[in-house]
Amino acid sequence: MAIIKRPSFLAAKAAQVACVAYILTLTFSYAPLGLRDPATGNIIDASAEKTENGVILVNGDYRPVVAQGTFEMICLAMSRMSAFSMYPVMVLAYLSKCKATLNYLEKTPLSMFMIKDEHKLHTYCGRFIAFDVWIHTLFHLLRWTHQGNISLLWTTAAGISGLIAVAATPLICFLMMYCKNSIPYEVRKGLHYLFYLFAVGLCFHVPPSGIPNGGFIAYVLGFSICMYSLDSLYVIFFMTERVDTSKFQVLPSGVTMTLAASDRFQKCGEKGGFAYVCLPWVDRQWHAFSLFQEPADPALRSVFMLDVGNWTKAVHSELQRSNTSRPIWIQGPFASPYRTARDFDCQILVSTGIGITPALSVIEAHKENRTIFLVWSTRDAAIVEFFLEHYSYLDHEHGFNYIHYTGQTPLNPALLKGLPSNVKIFYSRPNLEVIIPNIIHASESADKKLQSNFHSCSKCQVIHAMLAEAGEYDVETQASSPLADEEKLRELRTMVNDAGYDFNDISGHFQDAGIVCPFTGPKAKKSSSSSKVAPMASDTSPTAVLKRLRKHADLWGPTLHAGRSIKKMEHKDSVLSRWGVMYCGGSQPVKGILKKVSKEYDIDLHCESFAW
Repeated sequence: MAIIKRPSFLAAKAAQVACVAYILTLTFSYAPLGLRDPATGNIIDASAEKTENGVILVNGDYRPVVAQGTFEMICLAMSRMSAFSMYPVMVLAYLSKCKATLNYLEKTPLSMFMIKDEHKLHTYCGRFIAFDVWIHTLFHLLRWTHQGNISLLWTTAAGISGLIAVAATPLICFLMMYCKNSIPYEVRKGLHYLFYLFAVGLCFHVPPSGIPNGGFIAYVLGFSICMYSLDSLYVIFFMTERVDTSKFQVLPSGVTMTLAASDRFQKCGEKGGFAYVCLPWVDRQWHAFSLFQEPADPALRSVFMLDVGNWTKAVHSELQRSNTSRPIWIQGPFASPYRTARDFDCQILVSTGIGITPALSVIEAHKENRTIFLVWSTRDAAIVEFFLEHYSYLDHEHGFNYIHYTGQTPLNPALLKGLPSNVKIFYSRPNLEVIIPNIIHASESADKKLQSNFHSCSKCQVIHAMLAEAGEYDVETQASSPLADEEKLRELRTMVNDAGYDFNDISGHFQDAGIVCPFTGPKAKKSSSSSKVAPMASDTSPTAVLKRLRKHADLWGPTLHAGRSIKKMEHKDSVLSRWGVMYCGGSQPVKGILKKVSKEYDIDLHCESFAW
């Protein structure tokens, strides 16, 4: 049976279309149901003077909606369409941030119908409102200018309240949309609270007496802002607590904070989610961080604060001067998009940088009964070493942890020895378009040999690391410089030997005449007189060795056509419905690749990011 995927926010868009159809029907119907004059077909007042001034009497209140002629009718249609199409998204923009309400609904059967990524919904609504407000205003101004009644902009409640909303909208929306790198989050967040002014102002935009032909805005936004405010008060008074003693561990690139969670905190959410943290001895700002549970003590929760923004840099600097156990405030926990991992038997957790933290929560929650593949890419040696040193965070029974380290600082060799068999470290960026279908293919394949050999060769991984180093030096363009080749090869020998391997053994793993590794590539050719692998190529010059390594070190050799195999898989839809891809991180290229993979193989993708 095919798995039917619904377009993004289909219900919201359907509600918008219904609202537009409703208001167009009422606006251009003839009185008394609509506004059009039966005699002229225009929208005019019984008084010629009022019509000249651009207003008509509707249920006891004058409204600036006069429209005479085709041009003005089109302008009025556009302004009313844009207004009513905003109603559903204005409600959702506020409700999507009612965190306490969403937490409660998540535990009810209604959660089956809820959108899992509330912030994505909030972003969609905000973008729509940001541009739609200007469309609405533009067509009102065109109509009023055509009539010679532009003064309606500052002499009527509709004009003044609309002017306030238009002035506030760029500060509310555009700064969050386009100024993430140029304006600090604290400034953008502070201005974002102008949504109160936006909502309260528009409550007076149209009098409720206009119902059913408009006039709903006071109830729509009044309900939304009251709901949001009540939810926020509940969070402040019932989901916020002080933690008197916290433990901080300062790393070169950030800070790990561990705290004892109260009984309420533990019962309120899952093993992860996210929370807002305030360190009053730094300042009184609140910042969102993913939570992960300490494997050894379920009562402990941790967050990792990467030293990237102004606030986290201040925290890092403060703790570098002197450690502290002073109180902190924490608000939450709240459900995150990563919670959707529970809906899948097989989970591919893709993370970049500090985005690994929600993946740790998923691993801890599902390590005993789900198949989990972690694909983590980072250039931060300190974070990698921290989690390798505290391996219990990554410990799970079914699946693998693929750590793609791309930093310049060498990892501590002592931590690389004796790693569990399901922890693989690569020294290059992950090719997700290849890795994800290969993971699925290897896991779902009936070929048990393929499953058992899946990334089981440690020599291949060392060669992959060598290739990452060799990639810094183009052997094709530098082939005329054997001295440079010799220096590069000397560096590679040192790296391999430092990792505890013999360079000759490693470099001999691949041969021009065939490949020894049963997984990485085709089997070695056998001679008629012996079952041994063909001898090493005679050319052992530095350039030849480097070329050989670059030519053969493809970790995904035997399953380059995994994607094709998946598409031809029997019962493909039901099999792939068991798989889900979760991503946390701030890399837009990675997110773009994952969206492409998700669409190509029809696999669910859920993304989480606090890059607000």
